[in-house]
Amino acid sequence: MTSTRNLRWALLATVAGLTAPGTAFAQAAPNEAAAAAPGDEIVVTARKRAESLQDVPISVQAFSSAALEQAGIKDFSEVAYRIPGLKLSAERAVDTELFIRGIGSDIQGAGADAAVGIFVDGVYLSRGTGSLLDLYDLERVEVLKGPQALRFGKSVVGGLINYVTKKPGDTFEGRFEASYGNYDRIDVAASARGPVSDTVSLGLTASSRKHDGYAKNLRGGDEEDQNMQSVRAQLRWQPDATLDVNLSADYTRHRDGARWVDILVSGDSEEVTYLGYYAPTIDSLPGFVLPNRNAPFKSAKRRSGEHNFTGFQNSDMYGLSGTIDWQPGDGISITSQTAYRDSSLAAREDGSGMFFNFPFDPATNAPDITSAMLAGLDTYLATVPDSYFDSGKGEDVKQFSQELRLRWDNGGPLRLEGGVYYLHEKIRRAEDVNFLFPDFGAIEEFAFALAYGGIPATPSPGSNHTVTSSRNDNIGVFGEVSFDLTDQLTVEAGLRYAYDRKRYSNNRSGVSFEGEAVNFQVGETRSWDAWLPSATLRYEPSDDVTLYARYAKGYKPGGWTGEDANTPAEALVSFDPETADSFELGAKLALADRRLFINAAAYYTLYDNLQTNQFLSPGPGMPPDNFVFNAKNGTRAYGLELDFQARITDTFTLSGNYAFSKCNFTGELIIDDDGTDLDGNSCRRTPKHAFSVAANLDQPISERLALVAGTDFQYTGANFFDNPNTPILKFDEEVLLNARIGVRDIDDKWELTAWIKNLTNELNYTSKLELFGTIYSTYIPPRTYGLTARFRF
Repeated sequence: MTSTRNLRWALLATVAGLTAPGTAFAQAAPNEAAAAAPGDEIVVTARKRAESLQDVPISVQAFSSAALEQAGIKDFSEVAYRIPGLKLSAERAVDTELFIRGIGSDIQGAGADAAVGIFVDGVYLSRGTGSLLDLYDLERVEVLKGPQALRFGKSVVGGLINYVTKKPGDTFEGRFEASYGNYDRIDVAASARGPVSDTVSLGLTASSRKHDGYAKNLRGGDEEDQNMQSVRAQLRWQPDATLDVNLSADYTRHRDGARWVDILVSGDSEEVTYLGYYAPTIDSLPGFVLPNRNAPFKSAKRRSGEHNFTGFQNSDMYGLSGTIDWQPGDGISITSQTAYRDSSLAAREDGSGMFFNFPFDPATNAPDITSAMLAGLDTYLATVPDSYFDSGKGEDVKQFSQELRLRWDNGGPLRLEGGVYYLHEKIRRAEDVNFLFPDFGAIEEFAFALAYGGIPATPSPGSNHTVTSSRNDNIGVFGEVSFDLTDQLTVEAGLRYAYDRKRYSNNRSGVSFEGEAVNFQVGETRSWDAWLPSATLRYEPSDDVTLYARYAKGYKPGGWTGEDANTPAEALVSFDPETADSFELGAKLALADRRLFINAAAYYTLYDNLQTNQFLSPGPGMPPDNFVFNAKNGTRAYGLELDFQARITDTFTLSGNYAFSKCNFTGELIIDDDGTDLDGNSCRRTPKHAFSVAANLDQPISERLALVAGTDFQYTGANFFDNPNTPILKFDEEVLLNARIGVRDIDDKWELTAWIKNLTNELNYTSKLELFGTIYSTYIPPRTYGLTARFRF
């Protein structure tokens, strides 16, 4: 693999970047930019209140505003690369998949919930739209691992990501940033915030990002291009020291290209071997095995070739929120948060990644391969790929949420907190598919025509249309008591009641993949609830050490998929709620006069009825599809996580993290009618080892200038893309190396930086799937590089 060849020199390059500045600049003076860099203490809101990251008894990884800027992080995918144990498969805007500690949000359909949640300032974002937001000028990004049921409104069972925006205050500040890079990348962003009176302040942030496609459809233009614009406005009113009112509005627009689907391996197809039971033999196809079936259609270049059309990924997302923080006195604080969000997403892609050089029938929106059928078997195999899959998906989501929290803390040993939460979601998801899987009809036709004469009939294409919708209500009530047993020992106990009600419908028409006519509309209403306890014991022997033990129960409600159901009964097959019992031991250390922070967490989580998505063929002659199963009698996830941040000198910082992760099914998980049991298999997207390391230098080189440089390196161990642990769908170890170098003025008013991402041009995968013996893949972005200019005022 390319990653294996490059691993040694990539590590050497990173280590060189880490160690070279350590002594040469040991006496350099500190500056504002360096002071905000990794290695300094970070304040987080992981428990819905401001606390030092080192004091929070939860496994949290956070990226400060300075860290996001230094690394040139523009979107969440670049955060995910840098956090071991977090995996993102942003295959399509409507099918974003997130995994933390082996537990992921990989279930499609309006009736399903996410295992990993995304929040903006504590507001839950329904579905996966949060992965599409621009990260310019955020205060920080927080990643909380494990079940988070108590405080974050909509409870999540796997973990969460919280985007924290910068609030306007009593000081004016402004920023402007522009980048130009290869693939004709042009990024522009600006922000300004500050007071307009003694009590009112405003903030405005806007960005635009564009680049040409990372892949080229030789028949129709760019794929994987980007065209994004976003804007965020804030108003803050502070009439006195007891009241803080924040209003926020945001809008994000994407007009992007579809992902590029590439043939990785054009393997032998055994999908029509069942013809041997009744069809005449074909001498050139022993056993009806089609050798190296799609070899004629495999592109010579991984990111360039002929597709049937150029796809797209479009989205429009906006949100409104209002937060009121009031401290009436006597240690009481009251918070109210009201939010509304609306998103519309649409995507279309050529899912087979192979070009059909035939006229398209406007009546079926599929290729007409009659000429190949008339020309004979050899011509057919040389000119007709084994699948045509024109996939279009759309999703419209509207949500309203209201949360009220009350906290009492008068400075004594006892503290109380409680709250109520309500979320209403309206989800409509549409899928339109035009398809042709010609081998299932064509090979049989050729077998009989060659044996008995006659003209082989042309296989018929199919199409279907499915709309699934769900109207959901989630209600949560929680309370927590915290008591200082001593000055150093604190115990916390919490309880949340969660109630979910879903009204689901499925409207499906057209032709199923099995070739049968489908036309039905069905619906069902169901509800679930759960009691979710949590407990934490925190010991702080000094101001520099926090030790904790934590238990938390997580929950995800049941639901339906049914997007490709063939009967009304299949459309209403539901899956059960999923629960998790999580145990965690952690230590957070501040050493060397708080210039070195080391955090460690060991966890053990037992899941019951884990909802897991399988991409399987429902039977002979049918393409694989998504099915949801509950893993009965247990799924086990455990591991160890380490991270550190160190200020080696006043101008040089190091940071890094490591995750050892194991997740496997410990109970029955039957996935087909043949009784295939995944008991003992590893959970998908769970590398056993992963680590990341980064270095940043901010060194004055004259009275007016400072040199800025940085590098970061990520390693991800081997893992499977599917729960059956199919060997051909295994991801080998992967590496990723980024670097930057630039210069800024000593007052930090401007900066010019040259950067390069994926320096070694790794062809790492975002997905793999097998269809009829052929392996398809999608990739992370290739090597990109450019210049960025920043101005602050």
